[in-house]
Amino acid sequence: MNDILYRAVPLDRAHTLRRDAETICALRRSPDKRVVPTWRELSLVAGDAHLADQSRQALFLDRIGSGEANAVILGGTVAAEILDMAGQSAFLGLDHGGAPVFAADLSDAPPEADGTGPALGLGGEWLGLRAVGALLPEGVAALLGYARAMMIWHRRHRFCGNCGAPTESREGGHVRQCLDSRCNAQSYPRTDPAVIMRVTDGDNILLHRQPSWPAGQWSVLAGFVEPGETLEEAVAREVREETGLEVADIAYAGSQPWPYPGSVMLAFSARANGGTLCIDPHELEDARWFSRRDLLEAFNDRHRQDKSGLYLPTHGSISRQLVETWLGR
Repeated sequence: MNDILYRAVPLDRAHTLRRDAETICALRRSPDKRVVPTWRELSLVAGDAHLADQSRQALFLDRIGSGEANAVILGGTVAAEILDMAGQSAFLGLDHGGAPVFAADLSDAPPEADGTGPALGLGGEWLGLRAVGALLPEGVAALLGYARAMMIWHRRHRFCGNCGAPTESREGGHVRQCLDSRCNAQSYPRTDPAVIMRVTDGDNILLHRQPSWPAGQWSVLAGFVEPGETLEEAVAREVREETGLEVADIAYAGSQPWPYPGSVMLAFSARANGGTLCIDPHELEDARWFSRRDLLEAFNDRHRQDKSGLYLPTHGSISRQLVETWLGR
């Protein structure tokens, strides 16, 4: 599964550099640095018709590959200004040219009067990554996902989970240190594992809907791994709890970083071998068996726009890949 969103961040994460505070300071002062701005879980994105004002020579618009949208990534003096303005920042790594790349959280900046993100003279629009990720070039989407996950983690761990004291960013933004000398607990960026599974029964596949989803969207089952269980146990438990079905032949099928806010989706296939389909209404709105013919005839991506029928998750999601692989496409 290579055509997966948010994979293959185009950086050397350079983890050894994080441990040297003087090196991180020097990288922050580098004239070659690039900065990925975030604001309250939104990313700065520009389409071809809404590019940032390139008359500001300090502004660097990153346009890796081709896509319908691109990320606004800052360089030069603007990068320095934004990095100094940021409430939190993190060293993400070195790009292929050796330039340091940082994430910068601008959530303290007030929004515009219409409720959109702060203008700050940067161009582009503040958009949710979930809405535009599939329109971005692969490496750009991965970079924005990495920056987004890191900045959300910082905002949610400003206080120690052990004693409640304030914490401080260390090691280039990859550790938060409790400032109470009696505690000194450290916390690290966390990734929550979630299983996502394609359950089949002969020529049928199990798909479901959640109440919060747009009308017409269906997908495979998914759920978080709980303490004290293996990934395979999590697959079987989630299927049983949500649909009443038992499964066998559980097999790993791939993974996807999922920065909403900081998970990794671990994909599996499984075969139904017992139980009766009966959904948990607290978890699902509906769940049904669909044949290959159903998928080929009734599901169409056009329905995402015209709301006239059924459709699957977007291309680039591992949930879509699980279905497409089963269809042999």
